Amino acid sequence: MTPLLSHIRRACLLVAVVSLSACSVPTAQEGNPNNRPEAVSSTLRLAQATAESGDHVNAARLYEKVLASDPDSVAALKGAGDSYSRMGQHGRAETVLLRAHELAPGNDDVLNILGRVNLSQKRPDEALKYYDKALRINRKNISAITGKGVALDTMSQHLKAQKVYEDGLSIYPANFILRSNYALSLALTGNSAKGISILQELVRDPNAAPHVRDNLALVYGLAGLENEARATLSLDMNAQEIEENIAIYAALRRMMQDGNPIGSLVFA
Repeated sequence: MTPLLSHIRRACLLVAVVSLSACSVPTAQEGNPNNRPEAVSSTLRLAQATAESGDHVNAARLYEKVLASDPDSVAALKGAGDSYSRMGQHGRAETVLLRAHELAPGNDDVLNILGRVNLSQKRPDEALKYYDKALRINRKNISAITGKGVALDTMSQHLKAQKVYEDGLSIYPANFILRSNYALSLALTGNSAKGISILQELVRDPNAAPHVRDNLALVYGLAGLENEARATLSLDMNAQEIEENIAIYAALRRMMQDGNPIGSLVFA
């Protein structure tokens, strides 16, 4: 995240990478009951359930336990990579995920997570390659669709990004994240009215997260509607935080007016 946007909460797609080292994973010994196939399978299921609960620290340790017995388990490599990425350990995640990709080159979920890892490391061009590969395998992979759009927006290729979102919405017309990112992308090409309309609808959802309101406030700010931006931010921020965001929006608006790309500041 750049200093300019350090105060803006944004929903982005986020990524992780895992590498296993001999010092962190104990060597399995023959006869250890934990090495039996049924024990490994049980541990893998527990790791997956732990990750789904949001506890990625313990999930990673469980995946490592599986990999100590079965180092070529694509499911464990993929899961470990995902958990490492969500812990911010992107280098480890990439190492593990590349191994998973080597073992299962047709696994679109592995490719998608690799895309997220590269986005998190500010390599949108590399992320785009992985998302494209994933979509060639499974054009309906919603995470890859969303990630590709974000990668393109990050590179300020907004019209291409909008085409990706539109294609995604033709498959998933009610998808919340696609619609939110599409609205933000529209605002970056000067179509603030349409972007505001979409986001105003989304924020009415009782389950809308604060980042959706943040996106609406940002679009208001880019359109010069600072009072509307303040009112939206007031639901989640104090007065000082609101004014800090208003100043950021004004800086971004000036950059847009000067013809400077700001995609990497908003989406990265």
